[in-house]
Formats: sequence, C-alpha cells, structure tokens
Amino acid sequence: MYKGTNPSAIRSQKMISNSLIALMQKRPFEQISITKIMETSELARQTFYQVFDSKDEVLEYYLDGLLIEYLNRCKIETVNNLCDAAKLFFQFFHENESFVELLAQNEKNCILQKKCDEYLQDEHFLKFTESGIKNPLEKTFASSFITSGLVGMLINWIQNGKKMSIDELAKLVCRITGTDDD
Repeated sequence: MYKGTNPSAIRSQKMISNSLIALMQKRPFEQISITKIMETSELARQTFYQVFDSKDEVLEYYLDGLLIEYLNRCKIETVNNLCDAAKLFFQFFHENESFVELLAQNEKNCILQKKCDEYLQDEHFLKFTESGIKNPLEKTFASSFITSGLVGMLINWIQNGKKMSIDELAKLVCRITGTDDD
C-alpha cells in the first residue's frame, strides 16, 4: 500500500476506497472486481496497483482513516477507565455501523480486528489497562484481549439489532473484566 505524501496518490486512494465501499453496498466483496472499482472511481486500472496491492488493502486503508479519527476523539474525550473507553469505542463505531455491517456481511471482520489491534496500542486508549501489567509483552497480550473483546461485542451487537444501549454494553465490558466504571 502506498504510504507516501503525493497528493495525487492520496486522492486516488480515497477515491478507490470510497468506490469500493459504495460497490459493497450493492454486491458482495468477492464479486467486485478491481476493474469495476476503477470504473466506478473513474481512474485508470494501473492506478490501483500504484497505490494498493489488493482489495483487502483498500479496506485496511479505509479503516486506517476511521481509526485515526477514533484515536483523535480518544485524545479529546475523557477516558478514565475501561468503561469510558468501551463507551467511546461503541459510540464511534455505532456512527460508522454501516461500514462494520459491510465487513461482517463479507466475512472481513478479521480486517477490523487486525486494525484495532494495530491502532489501539495507543497510550490514550489503553492507559487504564496498565495497572498490574508488568512488562511490554503483558501489555501486548492485555491489548489484544481488550480489543478482541470490544470488536467481537461490537459486531455481535450490530448483527443482533443493538438490543442493549451503548452504556449497557460499556458497563458489561467492565463487569466482564472486573474493572471499575467510576
């Protein structure tokens, strides 16, 4: 995936990712060809291979943008404990639930999990998990545990009709983990 600063390449990445998301609303991911993505984005097919290696990378790129936005929100919101972090996580992805639904419908939850594991190592998000953590390896495991649980609950919540409120979900995270929500 292209990671440079060329404005034209960045613009192409955004156009391609937006085209793929729009197409996924009409048909399954596996039935969408790179040719169709490029027709929809009105870019040359060769442009795809200049900025991405695969369709999965396009989804990863889109998630990169979402998770950067999410972490920026974590920096300005009050996140004092796991309950606060869970509530913010569920609120943010509720706002982006159509994308989460597309991932789930197309069996691409693994991309959401992978990206959450990557981005949610951030100190602003996981600072509350550090009590009792003895070394960097434990921190990695704790982070994986928390992010896997949050992603799993999010997908289950959306797929099952959001029968609990965001507050109830966040409090459930705290009860499951035995953390304080005060």
